[in-house]
Amino acid sequence: MQVDQQKSRKLYEALINGQAVNEHVFKDSSLVPNPLYEELFSNLDRYYRDLYSNIGFELVMREGFAYIRSHNADESQNDAVRKVQGLLLVLGRGVTELGYQFELLTDPNAGVSLEILEQISQGDDKQEILAACDLKGGLAPNIDKILGKRGIAFQNAKGNWVLSNAGSAFFSELFSGVTDS
Repeated sequence: MQVDQQKSRKLYEALINGQAVNEHVFKDSSLVPNPLYEELFSNLDRYYRDLYSNIGFELVMREGFAYIRSHNADESQNDAVRKVQGLLLVLGRGVTELGYQFELLTDPNAGVSLEILEQISQGDDKQEILAACDLKGGLAPNIDKILGKRGIAFQNAKGNWVLSNAGSAFFSELFSGVTDS
């Protein structure tokens, strides 16, 4: 298979800007295969793994998504990771503590509404976590700014937030005890 230069450029732009490339994307009210992920997966060993290694990154392929990390992680990258993890923890804990099934976060037809996000934000423990992660402005704006921007969550047709493959993987690993390798 030939490398698609246009898709390769889009992949680079997404990955270098800290976005996860998910196997599926939300389009026209449903999850559909992501052509960028297909491009990456189809040419991974033949082209992309070496490309990113040669420019100082490790291309990390996980079940359902991919991302890059620098061989020389710096403090700003650690800060971004801390913010993502903090938001995901607050979101996951908040949803389950309010009595919702965890699947609310992963079902593209459901998702977490702004009203639920507001309820989650009311918890003192949630506010402490957000403050410790230096997430000012509340839960909803940070989900948009951090999780949405990085491809870790998306808004469905109802405007509710749903975890992408990358966001769901965080909890799968958390629940299974698997570590990043």
